[in-house]
Amino acid sequence: MVSLSSYLQRILNLSTHFPFTLDTRWEQPDTLSIPDFHLKNWLLDTSSLTERLQSHCRQFRVQLLGQAVAPLLANEKCQMQGVPCEVREVLLCAEDQPWVFARSLLPVSLVLEGMQELAHLGEQSLGKVLFNRSDCVREPFEITRIPVGHNLLQMLQLDSRHDLWGRRSRFRYRHWHMMVAEIFLPGSPAYKQFGG
Repeated sequence: MVSLSSYLQRILNLSTHFPFTLDTRWEQPDTLSIPDFHLKNWLLDTSSLTERLQSHCRQFRVQLLGQAVAPLLANEKCQMQGVPCEVREVLLCAEDQPWVFARSLLPVSLVLEGMQELAHLGEQSLGKVLFNRSDCVREPFEITRIPVGHNLLQMLQLDSRHDLWGRRSRFRYRHWHMMVAEIFLPGSPAYKQFGG
């Protein structure tokens, strides 16, 4: 097995990929047939994903892939009402492998005026900021299924024997909206039926 540090070094050498993006179709949870209850529980859990992942491992880290103002995909523009956003992409890593790819959309005006700490997150968890604020409200999830040959897997240099699943939701803070999308990667404990 390749060590996490050598894997991350290889990925970080591919900085031209940032933003990796997340070109996929998002749907309401009740329109998709999620393979089992265990995976569904991970996809629809409204608590902090960071804290849940940490409870399943001894070593946890956030690996920043990049954070910068970048163009949004068409379906993201609609969700973010066309406002300019910083795109933040990270890997949530546990033990010796990446478990989650996360892509967050942070309105530039929010970063400059409302939550300046978002500009300096680095390798801190965005979830810790959001879940420590009682005035941040999470909106309902959308779900996606990512096929084995999807370009995200290729860019992250990961192989998978099964389709991957992900979720996204908006967080409302005052008059701003943030979007957080999370894709469960092959080694994630969300895939109990596949030995994850």
